[in-house]
Amino acid sequence: MSTESAEATALFRYRVIAEATSPRLSPAGRGRVVRELARQRHEHPDGSQREYSRGTLDRWIRAYREQGLDGLKPEPRSDLGEVRRHPELLNEACALRAELPTRSSAQIAAILFARHRIRVAERTISQHLRQRGLQRAALAGQPRAFGRFEASRPNELWIGDVLVGPFVPHPRISGSRRAYLFVLVDDYSRMLLHGRWVPDQNTRAGQDVLRAAIQRRGLPERLYVDYADLRIMPTLVGARDRAGVRVSA
Repeated sequence: MSTESAEATALFRYRVIAEATSPRLSPAGRGRVVRELARQRHEHPDGSQREYSRGTLDRWIRAYREQGLDGLKPEPRSDLGEVRRHPELLNEACALRAELPTRSSAQIAAILFARHRIRVAERTISQHLRQRGLQRAALAGQPRAFGRFEASRPNELWIGDVLVGPFVPHPRISGSRRAYLFVLVDDYSRMLLHGRWVPDQNTRAGQDVLRAAIQRRGLPERLYVDYADLRIMPTLVGARDRAGVRVSA
């Protein structure tokens, strides 16, 4: 990107966040301003209308406070080689946006990095999504499509899984143990009902997470777990027998 283009981008970003940079604003007032800015569409220098997530706007505000306009200039592209070597990442980005139209480019970039440890720039994702017609504003007007396991209301379907985490302490040393994350998520709202890091994959850990979720949110109508999570089936079967919860794996 040329120097002039970088400066034009910095000025545009400042114009978007200018209202939220006022030193007279309290933290609560700034939060209200940023939320309002995130709901608006902003005219980009290229003529397009764009929306920016609160996370992006907060990042711009922090960068402006720390570095002034220089902090708002785009960083040099470092992901081109990775994206060219892994074009499937952009297809996955499209699937993530189609799955949840409100998901921002920043969130998609974070998911891709968490899954593959490869950083893809937000603007790369945004540009590709626009080219594929997957802008959030465009998708918002389409009828909502329900997947095979997608619920239509809260507590209709919970999904459970176990994620394999790092060794603790980390970096790995003699005596480090693998950590496992037991989680339960409400399929409709995507709310994390309960999660817990544990050192062993056993029945007690699964039971504790399920019990805590039920105490906080009540009983679900259905609960779907991966085959790897059959260690918690004794508790699930008991819940089914007592309250009519449908359990599948």
